[in-house]
Amino acid sequence: MKTSFRDHLKSFLVGSIILTASLCWGDTSLIRLYEWHLEDSLAPLILPVKSNETPEQAARRYINELSKKPDLMELFSGLLPQVEYSKFKLLSDKNLENRILMIANLPKDYGSKSLRVERVQRIVGNAEHKSYILPINANLGLTLSEYVDFKDQIATRFPMLIALGGDDVATETYHQEHTLAKMTAPTRDRFEIEIIKSYIQKEQGFILAFCRGSQIASVALGYKLIQDVPILVENSIPHANDWHQIRVLDTPHSLLKSLANTTGFMTVNSLHHQSVRYYPGGPLVLAAVSSDGVTEATELRNGLGLLTQFHPELMDNDLGSKIIYRAIQQKNKVLPVRCQRVF
Repeated sequence: MKTSFRDHLKSFLVGSIILTASLCWGDTSLIRLYEWHLEDSLAPLILPVKSNETPEQAARRYINELSKKPDLMELFSGLLPQVEYSKFKLLSDKNLENRILMIANLPKDYGSKSLRVERVQRIVGNAEHKSYILPINANLGLTLSEYVDFKDQIATRFPMLIALGGDDVATETYHQEHTLAKMTAPTRDRFEIEIIKSYIQKEQGFILAFCRGSQIASVALGYKLIQDVPILVENSIPHANDWHQIRVLDTPHSLLKSLANTTGFMTVNSLHHQSVRYYPGGPLVLAAVSSDGVTEATELRNGLGLLTQFHPELMDNDLGSKIIYRAIQQKNKVLPVRCQRVF
């Protein structure tokens, strides 16, 4: 029987779809990503599972390796987290475009009383997005190759990454002497920097970051931090626990400018004592400053990120929600065609 051109075309397209799926996250993957549903958690944790282990074994491996890291155990007050080794679900690629991954840097993020996780989940949920949590040092016990695969899958399977606030960033990660930083955990910080750096370099997802998240994302991009604003910034305004106005600047993508008032200002909350040392010409564009010159927001030059020193997720007002919605709109606008869209 003679094969028609249409049959040839159909065969080619089917083969292309199979090849594309394999290249994205198919049989060549060294790990599989599982949802880990803890009874007290607001969102499922993302657990990397090796090809030769079950999800339960992977969870026990993670907790066992956690016990060997003194600076991480300090975050848990020296006590291993009490978790259930059950309720695992293989992460599917259904509705891949509508999911966000939160970087959890404090144990409280695992629990049902985490206000910031609850607020993010509620806001993005209103935009029909599902939330997931990346555990502290989720790479524990992985080989280098498995860790690379893990980072690759995060970049390709989560179109939005949110770096939450929290403790100070370890000064060694930005090559400064430890003088005024508080409650640092170098092992945790190096992991987050590696995850964020890989995510940004792949340019397959949008990063949104708040406070410490903005600082550690900036460090991942080569910037340094002011270790204590009240001491090191002359005539600084209250930043530790206050509300103040910030001046919103013109940027190529205007992620915040469209939300400012007619005079170019917006009022935001403030819960920090450190900030980013911004310099022009780098991968970030200055998007907002306070009256004392402290960096309040930056955008990635390529339009794939918004980093705020303040906490829109904790503002609990219309402006805070609009800032996060604006980031979701930008994510939908600038992301490349992703693997799922082949099907």
